[in-house]
Amino acid sequence: MKKTSVSLLIILVIGSLCLTFIPAAHSQTAPTNVKVLDYSYYFDYTGTLVVIGEVQNVGSYTVGTVYLAGSAYSSDGGKVDSTTIALVKDLLPGQKATFMWSFYDSASDFGSWTHSDVTQIDLSVTRADATSGYLYPDLKISNLNNHLGTNRGTGSDDPNADYGAYWVTGTLTNTGTQTATNVRIIVTYYNASGTAVAVGGYIYEVMNATLAPSQSTQFKIGAFDLNQTGIVSSKKITSYSELVEVDGPILQGASVPTVTPYPTFGPTTDATSGPTTDATVGPTSQDSSPTGGSTNSPIPSWVLGVVAVVVIVVVVAIVLLMKKRSSQPAAAPAKTKPAKSEK
Repeated sequence: MKKTSVSLLIILVIGSLCLTFIPAAHSQTAPTNVKVLDYSYYFDYTGTLVVIGEVQNVGSYTVGTVYLAGSAYSSDGGKVDSTTIALVKDLLPGQKATFMWSFYDSASDFGSWTHSDVTQIDLSVTRADATSGYLYPDLKISNLNNHLGTNRGTGSDDPNADYGAYWVTGTLTNTGTQTATNVRIIVTYYNASGTAVAVGGYIYEVMNATLAPSQSTQFKIGAFDLNQTGIVSSKKITSYSELVEVDGPILQGASVPTVTPYPTFGPTTDATSGPTTDATVGPTSQDSSPTGGSTNSPIPSWVLGVVAVVVIVVVVAIVLLMKKRSSQPAAAPAKTKPAKSEK
């Protein structure tokens, strides 16, 4: 009985030691590895509250879809909750990505903001799963330029009207050896303080179905919601950055591209400046997501496999040893001489 108890204790100790090499919750990156940076907001032509901001991967490994949750408050007691995702796929360590977030007020048929003001906006990352893949990196942008739209159009429904829109143009070239599919470019626009104030391109707008090796394509992406003629200074666009997205190929391996520096700002355009008393730039948002989870890099599957094999081998060895000992015949009891009778 004692031998069996000792053997079971040995198995438990060895199993515990092996499990210490396997960190918990590898299927989900701790939300603290992706942070919400500063943000701004405005009201679009329908009166909907639109929040523009950025997230950054501050961890050491790539994450997939970044999920966010937020609440907007007003002084009349109004509160609107909403969720969204960042406009990015496979966010690299150190990389930033934009989100464009509409807070639809349920009291309005069109989602417009029906409250008197906006007093506070709370934003947080709720989920950001680790991934072993990363996007094809050999799509390069060149010939960047920008200008303001001048076509006032013939009416409010004229699709060619772009007066005051901030346009970014350039050339995208596939400098690699593989064909890129469903190519997109997302442009983030910043004010003089470096706060994101607008975004163009979006992740669901496919710019080109495929881009073969050495092939190039022209792009033109605009910020339409913020007419730059007479805009308040906090919404005046002074710089921008570009993020190239593809559906494929998705690469695997240890040589993940580095992001240095970020963002790469493009040239600026001098737009007419307006009043300076605009308070729609929010403070840096503190991530209030639950802490916990692993902050280590995901362990390769072959390491976990080796650990599992070692555990199995040790357990089998102990079981065989126990069987061998139990199969040995028990030693015969020692014979004792009969006691001499007293005369």
